[in-house]
Amino acid sequence: MPSSPPPSARLHQLRRQQSQALYARRAPVYDLELAALAGLRREAIARLGLKPGDIVLDLGCGTGLSLPLLLEAVGPTGQVIGLEPCKAMLDQARQRCGPDPRLTLIEAPAEAAAWPTRADATLLFFTHDLQQCPQALDRLQSALKPGARVVAAGLVWAPPWQWLGNAIVWSAAWHSLCCFEALHAPWQGLLPLLADYRLERRSLDTLYLLTGHTHAQA
Repeated sequence: MPSSPPPSARLHQLRRQQSQALYARRAPVYDLELAALAGLRREAIARLGLKPGDIVLDLGCGTGLSLPLLLEAVGPTGQVIGLEPCKAMLDQARQRCGPDPRLTLIEAPAEAAAWPTRADATLLFFTHDLQQCPQALDRLQSALKPGARVVAAGLVWAPPWQWLGNAIVWSAAWHSLCCFEALHAPWQGLLPLLADYRLERRSLDTLYLLTGHTHAQA
């Protein structure tokens, strides 16, 4: 008889299934849910410092809210690669952007993605569950060029005395996350990939913005 997968693998498989179901349910209203974060999204994309001709990876691109801004930033000779495991989300991203030779959309979990090329930069906008998956971060490292720019943003627990902020985080996380691990420091899995980084907090310390670069040599 074939051996059963180890507990960690079973947990990962269960969370992947939960995530797929969660985002399929959220797909019809996802744009409205994230409308209040439009300013943070624009700031995160600006922090990527994209130039015409750059290749950028939007990891967990969802319904494609960031894609038009990324396409504008990389210009007519750049490329944007959007990765999203939820078909319902990715279908909306395709409708949003239409056919564009600069855009590649991949329907796959991050830990199993096959990248068409290595990227100059990557955006991880509200991808908490993905960032807690070591296999996904290993695959991300293989997708980036040495010295690539990395920007991540998402929810984070506020200090204990920020009870109102933490109530907001709890409500949002309960609605949108499959795991609460590392919500005190969601970015910690990215740090081994980075040679330098800058961390900032927003909105009663309930949101973070991480900006960094991968190591100059693989």
